[in-house]
Amino acid sequence: MRIGVVIPTYNRCAALLRCLESLRGELLSGDVMIVVDAGSMDSTQSEVQQRFPDAHYLRATPDLWWAGLCNLGVKEALDQGVDYILTLNDDNVATSGFLNRLRKIAEQHENGILSSVVAYLNDPNVVFFAGRSRDRWSDRFRYIHHNQPVEALDGEIQEVDLLHGMCTLIPRNAFERIGLFDAKSFPHLFADDDFVLRAKQEGFTTWVVTDSVVLNDRASTGSNPYDRKLNLAEAFSLLTSRRSSFQLKTRTRFLWRHKRGALGFLVTWIGDYLRLSGVLLSRWLLPEKQFTALAEKWRKG
Repeated sequence: MRIGVVIPTYNRCAALLRCLESLRGELLSGDVMIVVDAGSMDSTQSEVQQRFPDAHYLRATPDLWWAGLCNLGVKEALDQGVDYILTLNDDNVATSGFLNRLRKIAEQHENGILSSVVAYLNDPNVVFFAGRSRDRWSDRFRYIHHNQPVEALDGEIQEVDLLHGMCTLIPRNAFERIGLFDAKSFPHLFADDDFVLRAKQEGFTTWVVTDSVVLNDRASTGSNPYDRKLNLAEAFSLLTSRRSSFQLKTRTRFLWRHKRGALGFLVTWIGDYLRLSGVLLSRWLLPEKQFTALAEKWRKG
């Protein structure tokens, strides 16, 4: 089994080098490591080419965002003849044996899309992501085992309703059958979710491999409104920025495309934005002490 590891990056040289270094002992001969750089202005290009000369370095432009960058990397990986593509965030750190565990399970599930468990870099014994389940009555996807101890996860694998693209192993025939990430509709966030749901419609299954773990630096991922105070500009950007999962245009498009019915869509959409409104109001109305306590409650789910 040959794996192409696709890592999009932009101006995060230190994080990227840490990620690549953690992969050194995970790749086998025949595997391909592909860094897709959105035109970084720091030392990313020179450092990668000097320290990881075997990596395929592709230079692109910032307007491609996550989906466009991944698509370039996926095309390169497919051209290299790999059997699987692993999409990996540049702010991840691999733990020993994580990729070997994914390989083993992939051999047992021909049409399986697999994800590692993602734990916190600053708290590696706590789960950030171990898949999502879909609410029975609405279209909302809820995190499974969020903020629970990693050691509490049972079993070798767990079938889930939805995965992300932070550390996800995808068979090449998934791309051949349904195409690439939809970079036009979902240039950044939701592109991975959309791809996985389209793949499931074509008969692919989605699994979390519970004894395969990567660590993620949550401080450098996306726009998180839950555990920090926001100024007015930051609050407004949650509704407009592509880096925010609450961006009105993209979130609404995703929920509508993958709705199970108009009622479920409305329940989820209204609930999401009522929840966000509560977060934003707390920014101005709550004193610092109370906000800190509430932020800790949100962080723990």
